[in-house]
Amino acid sequence: MNPVLPIVLFAALTAPQEPVPTPAGVPPGSPPAAASAPVSDSVPLGPGKAVWASSVDEARARAATEDKLVFLEFTTTDCGNCKRMDSLLYEAPDLDAMFRTMVPVKVDRAAPVGAEFAERYGFADAPAILITTPEGRLVFLMEGFHNQGDFFRNAYAAVEKYRQFAKRVESQDIAKLPMREALETGSELYRRSDPEAALPRLRRAAVAPGATGTDRQVALELLASAELDLGQPKAARSTIERLISTTKDPARKERAELFRAQIPLAENRPVEALALFRKFQKEHPRSVHIAQVNEVVQKLEERVPRP
Repeated sequence: MNPVLPIVLFAALTAPQEPVPTPAGVPPGSPPAAASAPVSDSVPLGPGKAVWASSVDEARARAATEDKLVFLEFTTTDCGNCKRMDSLLYEAPDLDAMFRTMVPVKVDRAAPVGAEFAERYGFADAPAILITTPEGRLVFLMEGFHNQGDFFRNAYAAVEKYRQFAKRVESQDIAKLPMREALETGSELYRRSDPEAALPRLRRAAVAPGATGTDRQVALELLASAELDLGQPKAARSTIERLISTTKDPARKERAELFRAQIPLAENRPVEALALFRKFQKEHPRSVHIAQVNEVVQKLEERVPRP
């Protein structure tokens, strides 16, 4: 079940490491995008010499088989800047070279599958370019288009940085990771929209010796979000309760209590969620999130029968 309206998950506010090197941000905690919908029939398969996939599923399957990345262009039928981008980008020799290591696909930003990708990866407008692994791990995101030079400079840098990061992750023995490395790589995997790979590293960071109190608390925050993303609300509740009971940081405790209130929404238990949000209202009347919480409470009150 989706929340009645978006709430800022605390992990998005507290991730401490260097951000993913893209021109647009990526919010943690977003639900996985569905890949089964075909590309809109009204959108051409794409220009240039590359063999464009006709759907996201096909692009991912080909990329997995051919050991390539997935190049997704999000466009709309009335997007003038999309046409400008196509005319500047797809005639460039650099793009043909890039596409040797990628499978490209066009996606209608206005279609349901486009909306799901936008929610997961945190972009709003077309054109947008997204490069991922076949499994959906973020490599590069660009929203809007400025010029050919900016695109290639940023895209090549992001791909190279990702490849170095992927080598580091693949070489790890998670059970033996030092706390700092477990937290750094777990945090980055989570920001790259891969909570499944982040989870064991964040669990290691939460128990590894040598951590400061702050590092341990950041690991618990991110771990709870990853667990909830992966459909493990019981584990997320246990993790967040551990954080609430141990943190001495008032702001972190407030964020954790807000996160705890959201867990019943993922379990389709609106009565419990309403009680927790009302408790938050009472205990944190001056919270920076109070306006949003008030709106959630109002929405839940409309759904929950009065006793």
